[in-house]
Amino acid sequence: MNGKKKVILGQFFTKDKIWLREHIIDFINSTNSKIAYDPYAGGGHLLDVAVNILGFENYKGLDIDNSLEWKINDSLLGIPHIADAIIITNPPYLSNYSASRKKIGTSVEQYFETSNYDDVYLIALDKMNDAQKNIVAIIPETFINSNYKRKNLLNSITILEDNPFDDTDTPVLVACFDGIEKDLHEVKVYKNDTFVNFLGNLEDLRLIPNKNLDMSFNDLNGWLGVRCVDTTNIDDMLRFDFKENIDYDWKNKIKGSSRLLTLINIEIDKEKRLEFINECNKILNEIRKETDDIIFSPFKGNMKNGRRRRRLDFITCRAIMERAHYKVIIKGDDKK
Repeated sequence: MNGKKKVILGQFFTKDKIWLREHIIDFINSTNSKIAYDPYAGGGHLLDVAVNILGFENYKGLDIDNSLEWKINDSLLGIPHIADAIIITNPPYLSNYSASRKKIGTSVEQYFETSNYDDVYLIALDKMNDAQKNIVAIIPETFINSNYKRKNLLNSITILEDNPFDDTDTPVLVACFDGIEKDLHEVKVYKNDTFVNFLGNLEDLRLIPNKNLDMSFNDLNGWLGVRCVDTTNIDDMLRFDFKENIDYDWKNKIKGSSRLLTLINIEIDKEKRLEFINECNKILNEIRKETDDIIFSPFKGNMKNGRRRRRLDFITCRAIMERAHYKVIIKGDDKK
């Protein structure tokens, strides 16, 4: 398929069964479904897995692409219900921003006109949850931090650090929906084969800033540098530091839109700055350990040790600095 058509349709075909973990197989078996159903069937790779590995004797595929073998259906507009079926799919990924930037135009804007979501995969999830109770979907890992309204129908989330695609390095997870409303503290979260925690517990660990401390980001007058994205080198990960200790052309590269690294102007007495930096890094690393990095948005590619690269957003960054300021400056001064 030519590249332009794939971009317009948001198609990335799954080529590897590394997504099929034992606990996901257990979930699929527990549904007692008789039919494997893929409303975004594409190359049919997931239905091949359903038949040849999972043992489904019956399957059904739909797709919008008339060059493929499936019955034509625009499943971003609606999906027919099939009794005794489980959806096993890799829906299209395409954000409203990307569609606009790539000038794809009217071919996708119709989907966003009636939705509050900013990516077609979230729209696809809604259509799937309208149609079927049981769903297994390979979707972007950014789903965890998304505003999707029906996370309470999830059974589990499985983050994949290995890439199941040949044609994209988008970090992905496997979302299993059972259609049963529940508290997020009952939704299981795995990383690869390992159970990490429940989604609600991880959400509880997010830091929310009080915005009670003046600071400015991407400020050339700042003294505090922050690496906001892990590099592939495990010795150069997310961190706070004096700007001169980070090898970066701050003067020529920092802009108002910068997100990979930032320069922060925050009023801290010079004799307290090292202690403040150390406390910021301590808080950051504690959160990374407590959440197994899961609340941090993924960044394309892995570190050399196979661990997913992560991004530190400015909201969490601000919250970390507020906590460090309270401990080092406010409580520190109280001890005097």
